[in-house]
Amino acid sequence: MHNGTYRIRDYQISHQTNYRYGSPVSMCHNQLHLRTRDVPGQRLLQCNIEITPTPEFHTPWTDGFGNPCDFFSIERLHHEMSVHATSLIQRHEPYHQWYAGFSVEQLRSELLPQGGGLPSNSTIAGQENSRAIEFLNASKYCSLSDEFTEFMKPVWNPQQDCLEWLDHFNRFLYESIQYSPRSTDVSTSSIDALRSRQGVCQDLANIFISCMRTIGIPARYVSGYLITVPAPGQPKLVGADASHAWVSVYTGPWGWIDWDPTNNMRVDLDHISIAWGRDYADVAPVQGVFIGGGETTLNVAVDVVLANEHEANRSKPNE
Repeated sequence: MHNGTYRIRDYQISHQTNYRYGSPVSMCHNQLHLRTRDVPGQRLLQCNIEITPTPEFHTPWTDGFGNPCDFFSIERLHHEMSVHATSLIQRHEPYHQWYAGFSVEQLRSELLPQGGGLPSNSTIAGQENSRAIEFLNASKYCSLSDEFTEFMKPVWNPQQDCLEWLDHFNRFLYESIQYSPRSTDVSTSSIDALRSRQGVCQDLANIFISCMRTIGIPARYVSGYLITVPAPGQPKLVGADASHAWVSVYTGPWGWIDWDPTNNMRVDLDHISIAWGRDYADVAPVQGVFIGGGETTLNVAVDVVLANEHEANRSKPNE
């Protein structure tokens, strides 16, 4: 942010997924999380999804987390299936709140069953609190364990300002877990990634989430994209050549704030959100079932390029 203005960027996204089967598939049912959701600072301008072969049935819908989805069925023999999503996204430069004004322990006290703790100007309402608490439980890939508490001990400071501590923890995780492509797969659990001290963006996100939930702070998994080719003079972020993953933490009066432990940063202008859920199982780009198929070959190609950039006057700090 400079002189009361903020940057606006339009991004063109191409996400191509291709399945090639060793033997014919007679039927498949699939769910897609490929339409980016509208969130503060991000708007979907255009989206087109091409599916080959043409499905017998295809309909958009919204899942239980508010994510836009597509469901389709192909009900005839096919040896190959491709899904190509192209989107135009407008993204506003985010405004970052750096200090919460209350401690980690105060936030935890508000969310734990005994209640009480946040300042009197807290905007946590019962309904919003209930939605956040949904992200306190263990999920398919994110377990709860004393091992996460032990891992956090070097940086654990419950009296520190909540947002300041989360920035500190994000850096600690970045420095403690080695980013190592192909060291894990989509089914790797948070506890296994923690024990191996290595993984990819999904694993760093899962460890972050498990740590937060273990100490009583709601955290959710966010799938998204990073720009493939950065702006001149800017470094290329890790994870930019595929779909990316990061973490959103519920911070009471400040709502949900996102951290990217893979790149040791708060989520910024070049992060584009697709969907969020408890973990990857809720937001996989393409998931489904099929009859037949034999050995399957999967190829995925993601490109995110800058289509336009300009500035606008900033009327509200959080728009």
